Amino acid sequence: MVNKFRYPTGVRPLSIEETARRRRIESRFADILERAGFCEIVLPIIDYAEPYAPLQARNTSRQSYRFIDREGELVAIRSDFTPMVARALAPSITAADLPLKVYYRGDVIRCDPSRLGTNREMFQIGAEIVGDASDDEAIAVATEIASAFVAKPLVVRDDLDEAGYYTGTRFYIYDSASRTKIAQGGRYDDLYATFGTPAPAIGFTFTIDNLD
Repeated sequence: MVNKFRYPTGVRPLSIEETARRRRIESRFADILERAGFCEIVLPIIDYAEPYAPLQARNTSRQSYRFIDREGELVAIRSDFTPMVARALAPSITAADLPLKVYYRGDVIRCDPSRLGTNREMFQIGAEIVGDASDDEAIAVATEIASAFVAKPLVVRDDLDEAGYYTGTRFYIYDSASRTKIAQGGRYDDLYATFGTPAPAIGFTFTIDNLD
């Protein structure tokens, strides 16, 4: 019998104070992103697993909670926003829409044996620029956001880091005082073609639990 006072490992409710803190952080993100011309999109918490299978490294697919729904389809709970953004946008965007700047927020749920005892449920806010072959604007906006939360953000670039759906530039933002990683991003120029519309793209994600 499940203890009625216990939650599954890695998930928990937020207190009133913690919820208020999260909403304040969200507002600061939204203000910066919307001033920079980004528009918000909302994505589903579950989706069919099959469209994403060719994009995922083996270890990434093992992070997803999956189940068979009542129609017999294999469904996955959201563990990564970026492919879901491409799947949502690519079928309908045209050259006239580009560059397209969007942002998103919500929970991702990951089952990673190497993270036992850490959060399985993480609240993330991220942004993408679709149709921009330059890295400069995305990194500049990510750095501006980081500067709203830490005194001296440090951006580390790796121009040869290709893994999963990433095709080149990866970047990571750290709090230079604590050396804590607070954001990461990269370029995925082939991802949108997979879902119907070729377009270069770059984006970044912050995990809100890492910020004050």
